[in-house]
Amino acid sequence: MKTLARICLVVVLAVSLWLGAGQAVFAKSFDHLPDTNFVKVDNSKIDLNNANVLAFRRLPGMYPTLAKIIIQNAPYASLDEVLQIEGLTDRQKERIKQYMDQFTLYRPDNSMQRERINNANYRL
Repeated sequence: MKTLARICLVVVLAVSLWLGAGQAVFAKSFDHLPDTNFVKVDNSKIDLNNANVLAFRRLPGMYPTLAKIIIQNAPYASLDEVLQIEGLTDRQKERIKQYMDQFTLYRPDNSMQRERINNANYRL
């Protein structure tokens, strides 16, 4: 019985190490993106890696559903990745393409642990 437990433990550890190594191979690189700077913010375009859902309100048809989908699938290394989100309908892809010139990408910054979907900004 002890031998079986040891074998199971070795198998679990081997699989864990193998899966962990695979994540490093497939990790996205964001080194080519400009640094995020929350002090000097350019609001002319929406940063898909750092903006919250409210930033999409100025784009008809994007807020709230499509904006939430985009944010939940971030971060992105390129704008083309947005169109590859699983489950997007053709209509949603066309809407994203319509506004592609309104989007930009900066390095993902989670230093402030910001809530991007529900950040407690409510209208009364």
